[in-house]
Amino acid sequence: MAIGTYGITRPADVLISDIEMYFNYTPDRYTNNTDIFPLTPTSDYLSELNLPTTDPNAVGSENILEGLYNLTLPAAVFNQLGIYTIYIKPKMINTVIVDCSVLSALPTIKGIVIDINSLTDPNLAANNALQGYRIEYINADGTKLRNTVRYVVTANKVVPVSENVGNTSQKAVRYRFDDSGTLLFLQLTPSSSSDVKPNATPFIGNIGQTILISNTFFSPVVVEVSLVENTIDTLSNFVAGEQVKDVENGVLTYYDNNRVITKQFNLFEIKDDVTDVPLYEVKEKRANIDETQNFDAVTNGL
Repeated sequence: MAIGTYGITRPADVLISDIEMYFNYTPDRYTNNTDIFPLTPTSDYLSELNLPTTDPNAVGSENILEGLYNLTLPAAVFNQLGIYTIYIKPKMINTVIVDCSVLSALPTIKGIVIDINSLTDPNLAANNALQGYRIEYINADGTKLRNTVRYVVTANKVVPVSENVGNTSQKAVRYRFDDSGTLLFLQLTPSSSSDVKPNATPFIGNIGQTILISNTFFSPVVVEVSLVENTIDTLSNFVAGEQVKDVENGVLTYYDNNRVITKQFNLFEIKDDVTDVPLYEVKEKRANIDETQNFDAVTNGL
């Protein structure tokens, strides 16, 4: 029987180098910590997974399994008990708009111009390598211009050319496609006026304005990781696992499934000074483990 399920969701096969990671730490849910720390390089924390195959020589034996990545949490960074919030997002490039202009051959096509040398990834300098990337804007005070996003339609290398404006003697700088150029002309969307307001041109940026360029290969992901002292297994060992009580020394010892000492406590009573009547029974956590309480050594001596 057909279930009639259809979908168009495409799992991401983004490169590790196109991903940024950050984390926030707080010891508990009652403490507010706004400090954000980067996780670099990303390759130390994320790795790709390949599709399984029985024939290592088969075509596609090393094809990536889209949408699934290994997340590694090294003890050198994640070494405190508490809550880690890990933010995985598309890599972002910070650059400046060199010019807002039009193409010489197509004066109706308006776009922004950026310097190729400002791109941290040289692969993005190729023609249309930035196609589909997202553009966000930074205000003069350094804050982000919220809820204003543009997308790159085309990205081509250009060189500036000076041309007359209309029938006047005034000159204007326009741009011509040239694969030897050191500038990129980015056509954005939306950038053209609507039929409702033909005189209202959409904002695409200003000369000298800082912009943020990021890929749209995947949606940001937030992962919360809690590092705790005890797990379900260790707690079950305390309740139903093996333990030894040294009656003479008043030491209570707990063990894991392999009979390795996990916890030790001192057991003693507090009595009334006058009547010698027991008032309290105390179980106090030991700071130093008494290794003589080895389970096999104790039980073999019986």
